[in-house]
Amino acid sequence: MRLNHIAAILLTLSLAAGAQAADKTVAVVNGASIPQSELDQLADSVVKGSNGRVKDSPELRAELKQQLINRQIILQEASRRSLDKSAQFKDRLEDIRNDLLQQALFEDIARANPVTDAQVKAEYDRLKSQPVGQNEAHARQVVRRSEEEARPVIAQLKKGGKFEDVARAKSKDPAAKQTGGDMGWGNLGMMPKPLADELKSIAKGQISAQPFKTELGFHVFKIEEARDVKVPSFDEAKQQLARQMQNAQIEKTLVELRNKAKIQ
Repeated sequence: MRLNHIAAILLTLSLAAGAQAADKTVAVVNGASIPQSELDQLADSVVKGSNGRVKDSPELRAELKQQLINRQIILQEASRRSLDKSAQFKDRLEDIRNDLLQQALFEDIARANPVTDAQVKAEYDRLKSQPVGQNEAHARQVVRRSEEEARPVIAQLKKGGKFEDVARAKSKDPAAKQTGGDMGWGNLGMMPKPLADELKSIAKGQISAQPFKTELGFHVFKIEEARDVKVPSFDEAKQQLARQMQNAQIEKTLVELRNKAKIQ
């Protein structure tokens, strides 16, 4: 979570504190009360902002309570030093206010253009039905400057040369000296089609039959492993997919606003 976003949450809590006098108190710091509703609001913000990774729990609330106590101590000391009177503070406060206004606009757009469960399910089914991107490969490579340099590499590997050693010795990729040409796992659906097709054509444990040309040079590949990408269930993907669709709607509205704006 970005620092400005955290600050924005805490500023929102501070602005709301005046209306919370009747709340149950969760802590008192040097005479200043921290109301229950402040803890509730912070917990809600953390859970909603985690994209499903964080659940509300007594352990989470205990941690957030300590954060609020620490925050209160810091605010009291900053006030004692009159730091809130400085020009730098006022400039940063304006930045946070603008962040809050921006976030408020995003939330207003989201409320005006809600994403329904039916829309999310339809998008999930569409993505799931696409064959592209359902496979990934763990590959290594040797990169040479020319085809004439790459062909002897293939010959050396066919004679039993260890791929990692050849990559460290001959690849023009600077990282190869440390990685042995290891490219890690890559989703074939996210790659340019010619490269994806080339990697698909190589069986597990085998190397390229011919050098593969890109703008970086001539590549010799080895496929260490290949596997199907695990497709998450609808319940697992629902929250993240809904957020992505909502963000797309917000982005569309912002593009429309920009197109209407008079920019000189």
